[in-house]
Amino acid sequence: MRMRIFVGSVALAGAVITVAQLNAGDDIRKTTGRSNTVADSGGVAGVIGPDVIYTNMGSISNYGPVGGIRAYSLGSHTCNIGDQNLLWLFDGTPGLAMNAYRLHDGLLMQIGMSWVKHACCAAAGSGCGMACNGQGGNVLGVGCRDVYGSGYNAIQSNLGPRSGINAYSGAFSTIPGGSGDAIFRRLQVAESDLSSTNYPGALYFAEGVYAATDDAQNANWLNNASYKRVTISPSFVMSEAGSIYLTTPAIYAWRDHGNGVGIPDNTVQIVNADVPGEGRFIVGARAGDNGDGTWRYNYAVFNLNSHRSGGSFSLPVPSGVMVSNVGFHDVPYHSGEPYDNTDWTSTVGATSVSWSSPQTYAENPDSNALRWGTMYTFWFDADSPPTPATVEIGLFRPGSPALVTANALGPTEPITNSPDLNGDGCVDSKDLTILLGAWCSAVNDPNPPSPPCENCTQANLDLADIVGPFGGPPDGCVDSADLTELLGEWCSVAGGNPCGTCPP
Repeated sequence: MRMRIFVGSVALAGAVITVAQLNAGDDIRKTTGRSNTVADSGGVAGVIGPDVIYTNMGSISNYGPVGGIRAYSLGSHTCNIGDQNLLWLFDGTPGLAMNAYRLHDGLLMQIGMSWVKHACCAAAGSGCGMACNGQGGNVLGVGCRDVYGSGYNAIQSNLGPRSGINAYSGAFSTIPGGSGDAIFRRLQVAESDLSSTNYPGALYFAEGVYAATDDAQNANWLNNASYKRVTISPSFVMSEAGSIYLTTPAIYAWRDHGNGVGIPDNTVQIVNADVPGEGRFIVGARAGDNGDGTWRYNYAVFNLNSHRSGGSFSLPVPSGVMVSNVGFHDVPYHSGEPYDNTDWTSTVGATSVSWSSPQTYAENPDSNALRWGTMYTFWFDADSPPTPATVEIGLFRPGSPALVTANALGPTEPITNSPDLNGDGCVDSKDLTILLGAWCSAVNDPNPPSPPCENCTQANLDLADIVGPFGGPPDGCVDSADLTELLGEWCSVAGGNPCGTCPP
């Protein structure tokens, strides 16, 4: 006999919705920003249909270890906030994918994933901030909530492969048979990824991502992911912490908690990248000064529901910018999923840096691609400060368009001004005279002129941004920073030796 845990009278208290909270009696569609518009639903204005969202965990079960890997299972509080009943079919729709993430040293990575927990039978409880119509069983009624405990969600025979679901169309395949050890098909995370020794001060998050047949058929998949902060004990026990971020994928934790628990990092940029007539990717970007003349560029791309999947990620890098420390992180499929886990290949070209699946779809449909409910992370260092840039996500499965773009950050084109101000091949007293003749200092000036240094008419005199050992961000002024750059490349003409091998 299948045992269920149902708490029909418990209100959804304290649920965080980024900047708003759900209170008793609230219409959750309004609280979460749901609106009956074509832009929001992807469908016909005024039509909602069934709409499933993941509203809480309630419990977390822990398993293992097996070979240095722990496994977890999340409880599920699920609401139908649509205006039609949601199908709830035994070992079928809806399906809940579970993910784990780590935020450390300014970078968010997905460190674990599960197979997909399929439905059994729905209770019809309150707690969604809407009136429940009381219908359950093979449907989750309008405004109703269903509760599963984490132990029930860990039953391995109820867990199906992600490869069996098209999250965009809502097509489901049957759950294959098979059995395994304590971590089989569950949310798997390596102990090394949870170690406080390896990642001191790290924050951890768990996420539930729903796929559902009739939810997808009514174009209501854009609110199917929610995340919550979790803690990891010294013995690797995962526990809930804080409130859930409703209808908010965990990639937003990068910004929401980037400077500590509940302290946002507003330097993290997060934007959507929608595939026309298909699914959604979400792109995060952050650039930080390494303090040594280089900047670290970090990116994360989350595939919410695109069946075409991501096959590459690239961005422009201007000629002359030096790129180093290129990195990539994905999350391993397991328990018999057919997908290859070979890392993406990185390429640093003359004008770009890119990562791509080791094989194309034509070469291997099961090659490592960025599939639904999954996030990959990319990074590199560059000797140029950040500026707005356009990144590209190449789509893995064939179709049109072949790629989508998003606004993010990338390196600035280097300014090539030379300290050889008179162009005679020497950096000497003549150049110093020219520089001092155009001098205007903004150092320690609490009220600098606007525009700064108005009398500086020669752009090539602002040397502080040139590529060199003393170069820095441009400031629009000819001042001590430019003097430092000039003197740092000084060479004497004494004795008739015109600078010798000294670079201009």
